[in-house]
Amino acid sequence: MRHPIQYTPTERFGLVALGAAGFLAVNGAFVHGLLFRPDALVDAMANPVAAAFMVEALMLVGLLAYLFRRWGVSRLGWGWFVVLALVGSLAFAVPVALLLPRRRPSGGGRPPAG
Repeated sequence: MRHPIQYTPTERFGLVALGAAGFLAVNGAFVHGLLFRPDALVDAMANPVAAAFMVEALMLVGLLAYLFRRWGVSRLGWGWFVVLALVGSLAFAVPVALLLPRRRPSGGGRPPAG
């Protein structure tokens, strides 16, 4: 049985702030660029340095999805983590995954014996 993760109020606030910034700022910049400078996306896809960063980010999404599930730090399935990372960003998906820890297995409402 794994020990449940407990965050202090300051840590919880920091994770919420990071998730909000990841969703609003990172996605805001991406959506703004997509709507008002669509040619920039084409340029970024053609740039080998930008492509390397995109491939690296996708690899890290897969790795973190596997590790978070393996370590049991979140009740999110790996697929949900990938969806959150693609819809939001890693700065959004990681705090959400960490703030949704695994529930402790219920013992049928009985206190532990001993």
